[in-house]
Amino acid sequence: MASNELPVPYDPTEDEALELFKAIEEKFPSKTLGDDKWYILMYAAMVGGGQPGFAPLLYKQLIERPEYTTPEQRQGLMRRIRETLFKLIVIIGVCKPLEAIFDIDAITRPEDKDYSFSREGWQCDEANAKRGFAWQNRLYKHNQQNIDNVLASQRDFDWTSKQITYGLYLSDHSILNDVETELTVLSGIMIQNLPRETAWHLRGTRRIGVSKEDVETIQQCVCSR
Repeated sequence: MASNELPVPYDPTEDEALELFKAIEEKFPSKTLGDDKWYILMYAAMVGGGQPGFAPLLYKQLIERPEYTTPEQRQGLMRRIRETLFKLIVIIGVCKPLEAIFDIDAITRPEDKDYSFSREGWQCDEANAKRGFAWQNRLYKHNQQNIDNVLASQRDFDWTSKQITYGLYLSDHSILNDVETELTVLSGIMIQNLPRETAWHLRGTRRIGVSKEDVETIQQCVCSR
């Protein structure tokens, strides 16, 4: 006789989360992509995968490192974490990234808080559309036309994709560069088990210069989450 009881999702412990942070950092292709990018993937996959409560645990681990000994260095780290979570909004929605932000802020020292505003003065104008298109074109190239053909009869989604997803969120590389932005997007999509969009951004990550071997390792890092 089948049981009517629903399975209870397993929540990892803090020790298990710390072990995962260590494993991802060790596996991530830092030699080719840089040793300041693994935690971007970790934040995107962790928060996108429904564990925003562990965001401050990773923050606490990071600020113990020698490269974050001053308030200015920790503020710089905060800007990178915040930008990762901000870009993640357009991939997974606002609530989980906002939860992570509240949890991180609760443990942030007053002198480490960063009050800068990266999107101040943003306009939904022609310059925004051109910036968004330029970034889309790097990722999609000739494949963009197929997407545009579908969205020709779904113009609200076409506008949102061009003006908001790419114009407002993803084409701004003032804090996270192109590779770091795509790490956020790919991880946030892949953790949701979305095969179509995952394939688009695996391909897009290759197109902006990440090697086939590194893309495969990134994929393994996200899946191990």
